[in-house]
Amino acid sequence: MSGYFEILAYLKFLLLGIRWTVGISLVAIFGGSVIGVIAALARLSGIRLLEKVASLYVDFYRCTPLIVQLIWIYYALPMLIKYSLDNVTAVSIGLSLYAGSFISEAIRAGILSISKGQTEAAMALGMKQSQVLTRIVLPQAVVRMLPPLGSIFITLVKDSAVASIVGVPELMHQTHYLGSYTLRRMEALTVAASLYFILTYPLSLGVNHIHRKFSVNW
Repeated sequence: MSGYFEILAYLKFLLLGIRWTVGISLVAIFGGSVIGVIAALARLSGIRLLEKVASLYVDFYRCTPLIVQLIWIYYALPMLIKYSLDNVTAVSIGLSLYAGSFISEAIRAGILSISKGQTEAAMALGMKQSQVLTRIVLPQAVVRMLPPLGSIFITLVKDSAVASIVGVPELMHQTHYLGSYTLRRMEALTVAASLYFILTYPLSLGVNHIHRKFSVNW
């Protein structure tokens, strides 16, 4: 137990990493959500070119490792665009694009899960397509999207640990440094795992609560 107390003595050092973890996770959640909505609407647009481009984006980012994406964006992309990116910007872009591919599928699946009969009935009653989407489809679809979106957001917080590979001083980066400094690597990793759980568990509870509260109406 003495090893854990030694690690906890440097808790402030780890908390500095948590600030970066939370920051880049929030940026990625917001950016990924915007990208995900655009990609989902593109795949549902019925316009062949938009569908193909969005599908290619989703398939590429879902089928390649996140760590490779981040390294490529940080090291290779600046050579192509002739503009250097700092590590935080590169990670924010990479995580947003990565998250967007999964979020788009959750949104698309939620919308497609609504019976076409409801849409057709609403149109028969004289409702416009925009009214059908905002009053009939989206209220039901959002409730169905919550569980997968919650899982994606939780996974994104954990995946932010990959940012340590390009030197962002988030929680995992600080943990590796502290483990090497104290020679208590296992204890440091155990404390870090506990901190990740503390970060993500309230998010899981919140999503489940919102889902239970609103799903009873549908």
